[in-house]
Amino acid sequence: MRLSMLAVLCPLALCACNPAVKNTIPKVDSIAAIPVTEMTCPVTGETVTVLDEAAFFESFPVYCKGRENARQFASLESSQRARLAAEQVLPQKGIANTTCPLTGEPLTANAAAVSYEGSVIGFASSADAAQFRSLKAEKQAKLIADWKAESSAS
Repeated sequence: MRLSMLAVLCPLALCACNPAVKNTIPKVDSIAAIPVTEMTCPVTGETVTVLDEAAFFESFPVYCKGRENARQFASLESSQRARLAAEQVLPQKGIANTTCPLTGEPLTANAAAVSYEGSVIGFASSADAAQFRSLKAEKQAKLIADWKAESSAS
């Protein structure tokens, strides 16, 4: 009787104690955020900190200088917000690059993150990221090597 009451009140208690029960919580690769040392307001270009007003792009905070600037940022068209928020959102996603290795386009806040050999690489769209993931390992390595060589030459 006690065990059944425990199962009703806390069904996870049985799973945690029973090694035969498989864990159903999906395993997610963690992406370590790159600390942002200096941020600028996407509206005014002034230096901001995490203590300033925040607007949001998807679930990522975008800090603005003052409430009115945060409101103005929030009222912009989605594509314009994505372009302006990139400076603050990309580091929160763990992305250090600023151009897409596949297309060469500048990254926006909509960039898709892909974990590759221990680092996170941003792609201009989720379609670009899916295309990269579908490549064989040799082609992925060649694409990244060519992209790194091209970006260091610039």
